[in-house]
Parts: sequence; C-alpha cells; structure tokens
Amino acid sequence: MAIKTQKDRLQAIITGDKYWTLEEVCDESRRRFKKTDTPAAMSARWRNVHESPFLTKHKRVRKGTSRLYEYRIQVKEAANSDQEVA
Repeated sequence: MAIKTQKDRLQAIITGDKYWTLEEVCDESRRRFKKTDTPAAMSARWRNVHESPFLTKHKRVRKGTSRLYEYRIQVKEAANSDQEVA
C-alpha cells in the first residue's frame, strides 16, 4: 500500500504493539516520511480511523502522567490467513 495521506502515515506508524503519543507520531512522520504533521492533525486522523473485525484502536493514558494519551492500532489476522487457497 502506498503511503500518501496523513491517515496512511498515522496507520503505518502506530500499527503494532508499541503505544505512541501524538508528538511521537509527528516526530516519526518527519523522520520516516519527511512530512511535517501536527499533533492536532494526527488527532483528527485518529478519529477518522474506523474499527472493524480486523482492526482495533487502543488509547490509554501514559503511566506516570495524568493526561498524556498514547495510541496504537492492532490488526487481527483472518482465521484462514495461514491456509493455502486451492
């Protein structure tokens, strides 16, 4: 999949086991994609990500803080993904 939009960049960065703050997402976008995104823009893109049976959004407060949120996306593989297609 080609990474073209802010939403694409957000999903590419935060998909996996690691939690990211919005500032960390912006720093990674700058490093990985040479794009300057703002925390407010990435927050809006987060709201545009829709959950499905194969995609779950996770949001939590970072330990040791009172209002610093962290985000990640978990992609679930289909039950038949390891079976060969005849």
